[in-house]
Amino acid sequence: MEDNQTQIAFDYVAFIKQIPHNYPYECIGFLLFLFYIFMYITGNATNKKLALKFASTTYDFFKTNFTYVGVTNKENGPLLQSISSNSFGFIAQGRNNLNCLAVTIDLKKRQDLLSMLLFSFIWPERDSITIDIPLAATPQPICFALVKKRDAKSYKESNIDLKYLCEKLSIDKIDDNLTLVTLGEGKEPLTTIFDSKLCQALKKYDKYIQNIHFTDQKTLLPNPYSLRATLVNIESLHDYTEFIQLMLQIVDKIANFKLSQTFRQQYEEERVKFEEIKSRDEKQKKIEEAQKKKTEKLQKEKQKILSLPREQQIKLQEKEKRDEIKKKYAKRTMYM
Repeated sequence: MEDNQTQIAFDYVAFIKQIPHNYPYECIGFLLFLFYIFMYITGNATNKKLALKFASTTYDFFKTNFTYVGVTNKENGPLLQSISSNSFGFIAQGRNNLNCLAVTIDLKKRQDLLSMLLFSFIWPERDSITIDIPLAATPQPICFALVKKRDAKSYKESNIDLKYLCEKLSIDKIDDNLTLVTLGEGKEPLTTIFDSKLCQALKKYDKYIQNIHFTDQKTLLPNPYSLRATLVNIESLHDYTEFIQLMLQIVDKIANFKLSQTFRQQYEEERVKFEEIKSRDEKQKKIEEAQKKKTEKLQKEKQKILSLPREQQIKLQEKEKRDEIKKKYAKRTMYM
């Protein structure tokens, strides 16, 4: 018997063309998913490339000037430690005048689509490198900071040592070469540490420097004598070696600097007052925290009461009134 049924070939091309019309939302979601994967892969790759650029341009310098380089003391250990997909750490040890040199590289969350497209407009992120150098020596009582002009006010307010010990200063050699705001206790240490040669060398990094901050207080690190330098917008910065050298020059100058007897006595007296202010601020902070916890507890109790049936609410309110009356009578002094 002859088969009269006709076999119809499936038109895959026509089917694929109809998919966007039949499943528009699913197609948009799929494309967004692919774009997210693309951003994640390329973002991670870009961040690793920027981090490795720091390591590759400074490795020879660190190997020459430090005993140990990398996140471990092992010879073949990793040079950089990946803290997260956009944050990396590096450390070098074994040099005069310092305990170590620690570098934290914080980059934009390029792998995060939501962060790059939405949050960056509200809280714009910047690629940054922070260099922390705790000193091994115990230098003079010195505190100063060079800060990017737009950040100077907020940076001073957020650092208690700068807030109470330092004021805005005008240092000719710094002002002639850099657009940074100078905060310090006096001109004596700054004019010696930041000589013309150093300021001219720093000029190359002026647009990248967010801050250079030295303090003899435990505000930056647990070590009371530490230098912190932060560079921002580092995408176009190709070599960090010279800047690292300049920071080490500052460390050496601080370690060898001697204040005059008059200024040393003045700065030490200021620190006695500063300790009193810190103690007072800490007490006030504890009081505020305790009050905040008390307020939060009362709010939770109030919400709990409001969630109860009306009859139970009335009983609790009456009980609170009776307790208040008892407290008042307990405090009264009886006179004969």
